[in-house]
Amino acid sequence: MIKNIVRYIQSILGALIAIFVCFAVLDFLWLGVIADSWYQSEMAPLLRSQFITWPWLVFYLMYGGVVFVLAVVANRDKSLLYAGIDGALLGLASYGAYNLTAYSIIEGFTLFIMTIDWAWGTCLTSASAMAGWLGFQAFKEKSSE
Repeated sequence: MIKNIVRYIQSILGALIAIFVCFAVLDFLWLGVIADSWYQSEMAPLLRSQFITWPWLVFYLMYGGVVFVLAVVANRDKSLLYAGIDGALLGLASYGAYNLTAYSIIEGFTLFIMTIDWAWGTCLTSASAMAGWLGFQAFKEKSSE
C-alpha cells in the first residue's frame, strides 16, 4: 500500500517537474530568442518598461497543473500521442481564448501576434503535456521494477 502511494507521488512529481521544465525552457527560448523581435516590434507601444513577474509565475503554476490533470492524468494508461493531442487541444482553447479576446479588445494587438502566439501556445502545451506524460511514465515504471 505504502509503496503504491510513494510510486504514485513520484509519478505525479515527475510529471509536474517535466511539465514545468519543458514549458519554462521552451517558452524562454520562444519569448527570449526566437520571437522576441516580433513581439517587441509588433507590441512596443503596449509593453511595460518593467515587466511584472508574479502573473507569469501564477500562470505557469496554474497552467502546468491543468495540463497535468487534463492531458497527463487523463491519458496515463494511453500512449504518448493522446497526451500530445489533449495538450494541443487545451493549448488551442486556452491560447485561443486569450489571443482572440486580446485581438478583439486591445488596440494594437496585431493579427500577426495573435496568430503566432496562438500557434505557439498550442504547440507549447502539446509538448509540455507529452513531457509530463513521459515524466509520469518514467517514474511509474522505474518504481515498479
